[in-house]
Amino acid sequence: MKSLLIIILIGCFCRTSYAQGKFGGQIFENNTKIPLSGINIENLSSHLKQISASDGSFAIGAKIGDLLSFSSPYYQPDTIYITNLSYLKIYLNLKTKTLQEVKVTSSELHTGSLKAAPSKGPFNSETVLYQTDAAGRPIGGIKIMIHDWNKDENRRIREQQFLLDEDEKVQISKVFSPENIQNYLPISNQELKNFITLYIPSIKTYNSKGFNLLDYLTSSYKEFLKTPAEQRQSEDFLKINK
Repeated sequence: MKSLLIIILIGCFCRTSYAQGKFGGQIFENNTKIPLSGINIENLSSHLKQISASDGSFAIGAKIGDLLSFSSPYYQPDTIYITNLSYLKIYLNLKTKTLQEVKVTSSELHTGSLKAAPSKGPFNSETVLYQTDAAGRPIGGIKIMIHDWNKDENRRIREQQFLLDEDEKVQISKVFSPENIQNYLPISNQELKNFITLYIPSIKTYNSKGFNLLDYLTSSYKEFLKTPAEQRQSEDFLKINK
């Protein structure tokens, strides 16, 4: 009888272990595709609760057939029915939207510099050159220029980083465009443009581990409101706040 009870208990444990599992994924804002932290996740079947991490990831105990809810003060709630325990990406929409088309003119990017053409040596060479004095006058003889390959490699790395930075700037500009920012803040027109110009984050800030769009906008907007309204709405705002 004792052996039978042990077998029954083991069988129940195995079935429970098989039924229960971990369901994980990552939560993003639907419009900007930015990971969302602080989203409340609840298993409506077992009442387990979890909060998404700084990168939007989460893991919660669940099994097939459970219902999970995703909620936040800023985003429309969503509920999913679990059909499998595969990793899933969740996209949430803002609760309120006041879309308005605003034309954004990107500033021109000027690169390069003007400099004199390199001097040539015998046989039109840039490696073997005629010797000159400090004023550039020939003094006889030749000199051999040793090529610095490390310099070329460093320049190539700088050029690659420049291109990566430009891609990052484009992404940040999309997130901090007037049509997107006014989804979060009750401002428009010149006041909105002034806010974006003043508070659009640097690449370093935007990519920092603890960066959270809602927190950043909330703190920036509180700081922005310390400025008198007539100044915030002025076209000369940036000149006033230099």
